[in-house]
Amino acid sequence: MIRFLCLSILLAVSIAGHSDTLAGRIVRVIDGDTVVVLDSSNVQRKIRLQGIDAPEVGQSYGKASKKYLSGLVAGKRVIVDYRKRDRYGRIVGKVLFDQQDMNFEQVVSGLA
Repeated sequence: MIRFLCLSILLAVSIAGHSDTLAGRIVRVIDGDTVVVLDSSNVQRKIRLQGIDAPEVGQSYGKASKKYLSGLVAGKRVIVDYRKRDRYGRIVGKVLFDQQDMNFEQVVSGLA
């Protein structure tokens, strides 16, 4: 019984920790927390940066936030580590460029 319980817990933890990855090139920066990635199948995927909230382009600092993120990732090949989609169908994940977390960089900059 103990063995079954341990196995069940281990299985639940491994499933909960499962994430997917997507590789591609940033083809558009929509705002400070949303980008579009062109994947290897030539499909454009809208990505919402997980765990951050940046101002919209029409709000205070919105243009600065978009410009900063554009400087970090526009045209670059990135990896997106994700676990879910939001209610709009966007992939919600961590955008990694050169093994650096771009979500974190937006927060550190003060623009998210």
